[in-house]
Amino acid sequence: MANITVSDLYINGTRMPAPKHQGVTISTEKVWSADTGRTASGKMVGTLIATKTKVKLEWPPLTMAEVALIEAAVSNANSPFVSMRYTDMTGQTVTKTVYFGTPTYTMYSWAAGIQYVTDVSVDAIEQ
Repeated sequence: MANITVSDLYINGTRMPAPKHQGVTISTEKVWSADTGRTASGKMVGTLIATKTKVKLEWPPLTMAEVALIEAAVSNANSPFVSMRYTDMTGQTVTKTVYFGTPTYTMYSWAAGIQYVTDVSVDAIEQ
Protein backbone atom coordinates (compact mmCIF):
# COMPACT_ATOMS: atom_id res chain seq x y z
CA MET A 1 0.00 0.00 0.00
CA ALA A 2 1.24 3.48 -0.86
CA ASN A 3 2.35 5.77 1.93
CA ILE A 4 -0.37 8.42 1.62
CA THR A 5 0.71 11.87 2.72
CA VAL A 6 -2.43 13.73 3.69
CA SER A 7 -0.74 16.82 5.05
CA ASP A 8 -0.68 18.39 1.59
CA LEU A 9 -4.40 18.88 0.99
CA TYR A 10 -5.30 21.99 -0.99
CA ILE A 11 -8.78 23.25 -1.85
CA ASN A 12 -8.91 26.07 -4.38
CA GLY A 13 -5.20 26.65 -3.83
CA THR A 14 -5.53 27.04 -0.03
CA ARG A 15 -3.74 24.55 2.19
CA MET A 16 -6.18 22.85 4.55
CA PRO A 17 -5.43 21.53 8.02
CA ALA A 18 -4.02 18.01 7.85
CA PRO A 19 -6.72 15.31 8.00
CA LYS A 20 -6.60 12.92 10.93
CA HIS A 21 -4.73 9.60 10.87
CA GLN A 22 -6.73 7.29 8.58
CA GLY A 23 -8.95 10.28 7.83
CA VAL A 24 -8.91 10.05 4.04
CA THR A 25 -11.06 7.39 2.38
CA ILE A 26 -10.96 7.24 -1.42
CA SER A 27 -13.51 5.40 -3.55
CA THR A 28 -14.03 5.15 -7.28
CA GLU A 29 -17.65 5.46 -8.41
CA LYS A 30 -18.76 4.01 -11.75
CA VAL A 31 -21.11 6.10 -13.89
CA TRP A 32 -23.29 4.02 -16.22
CA SER A 33 -25.37 4.99 -19.26
CA ALA A 34 -29.09 5.71 -18.88
CA ASP A 35 -30.00 2.43 -20.62
CA THR A 36 -28.15 0.32 -18.05
CA GLY A 37 -30.08 -2.46 -16.39
CA ARG A 38 -30.81 -6.16 -16.42
CA THR A 39 -32.36 -8.15 -19.20
CA ALA A 40 -35.21 -10.62 -18.64
CA SER A 41 -32.59 -13.35 -18.17
CA GLY A 42 -30.79 -11.28 -15.52
CA LYS A 43 -27.77 -10.33 -17.63
CA MET A 44 -26.32 -6.88 -16.89
CA VAL A 45 -26.24 -4.56 -19.92
CA GLY A 46 -25.14 -0.96 -20.35
CA THR A 47 -22.17 1.21 -21.03
CA LEU A 48 -19.69 2.42 -18.47
CA ILE A 49 -19.45 6.15 -19.22
CA ALA A 50 -16.86 7.26 -16.66
CA THR A 51 -15.38 6.67 -13.26
CA LYS A 52 -15.44 9.45 -10.69
CA THR A 53 -13.58 9.75 -7.42
CA LYS A 54 -15.15 10.37 -4.01
CA VAL A 55 -12.87 11.41 -1.16
CA LYS A 56 -14.19 11.31 2.40
CA LEU A 57 -12.18 13.72 4.55
CA GLU A 58 -12.09 13.63 8.35
CA TRP A 59 -10.05 15.89 10.62
CA PRO A 60 -8.75 15.62 14.17
CA PRO A 61 -10.02 18.15 16.74
CA LEU A 62 -9.61 21.63 15.25
CA THR A 63 -9.71 25.21 16.45
CA MET A 64 -12.59 27.38 15.32
CA ALA A 65 -10.19 29.28 13.03
CA GLU A 66 -9.18 26.02 11.31
CA VAL A 67 -12.84 25.06 10.93
CA ALA A 68 -13.59 28.49 9.42
CA LEU A 69 -10.91 27.82 6.79
CA ILE A 70 -12.49 24.48 5.87
CA GLU A 71 -16.04 25.87 5.94
CA ALA A 72 -15.09 28.71 3.58
CA ALA A 73 -13.55 26.23 1.15
CA VAL A 74 -16.36 23.65 1.09
CA SER A 75 -19.50 25.80 1.44
CA ASN A 76 -18.98 28.59 -1.09
CA ALA A 77 -22.28 28.86 -2.98
CA ASN A 78 -20.71 31.25 -5.50
CA SER A 79 -18.19 28.62 -6.52
CA PRO A 80 -19.66 25.12 -6.03
CA PHE A 81 -17.03 23.37 -8.19
CA VAL A 82 -13.47 23.85 -6.96
CA SER A 83 -10.01 22.44 -7.46
CA MET A 84 -8.74 19.94 -4.89
CA ARG A 85 -5.17 18.63 -4.79
CA TYR A 86 -4.29 15.61 -2.69
CA THR A 87 -2.26 12.41 -2.67
CA ASP A 88 -4.28 9.44 -3.96
CA MET A 89 -4.16 5.76 -2.99
CA THR A 90 -1.34 5.09 -5.47
CA GLY A 91 0.89 7.78 -3.93
CA GLN A 92 0.37 10.19 -6.84
CA THR A 93 -0.47 13.85 -6.30
CA VAL A 94 -3.66 14.54 -8.26
CA THR A 95 -5.82 17.58 -8.87
CA LYS A 96 -9.56 17.11 -9.44
CA THR A 97 -12.50 19.45 -9.82
CA VAL A 98 -14.90 18.54 -7.02
CA TYR A 99 -18.03 19.61 -5.21
CA PHE A 100 -18.71 18.93 -1.55
CA GLY A 101 -21.43 17.16 0.39
CA THR A 102 -22.74 18.50 3.68
CA PRO A 103 -19.93 19.15 6.17
CA THR A 104 -20.44 18.06 9.78
CA TYR A 105 -19.01 19.58 12.95
CA THR A 106 -19.34 18.56 16.61
CA MET A 107 -18.78 21.35 19.14
CA TYR A 108 -16.53 20.30 22.01
CA SER A 109 -15.99 21.91 25.41
CA TRP A 110 -13.44 24.59 26.19
CA ALA A 111 -9.85 23.39 26.67
CA ALA A 112 -6.93 25.69 27.49
CA GLY A 113 -9.07 28.71 26.64
CA ILE A 114 -9.75 27.57 23.07
CA GLN A 115 -12.95 25.91 21.95
CA TYR A 116 -12.26 22.88 19.78
CA VAL A 117 -14.46 21.30 17.14
CA THR A 118 -14.41 17.51 16.75
CA ASP A 119 -15.77 15.03 14.20
CA VAL A 120 -15.17 17.44 11.32
CA SER A 121 -15.86 15.67 8.02
CA VAL A 122 -17.03 16.23 4.45
CA ASP A 123 -17.19 14.27 1.20
CA ALA A 124 -15.55 15.65 -1.95
CA ILE A 125 -17.12 14.27 -5.14
CA GLU A 126 -15.47 14.62 -8.54
CA GLN A 127 -17.51 16.70 -10.96
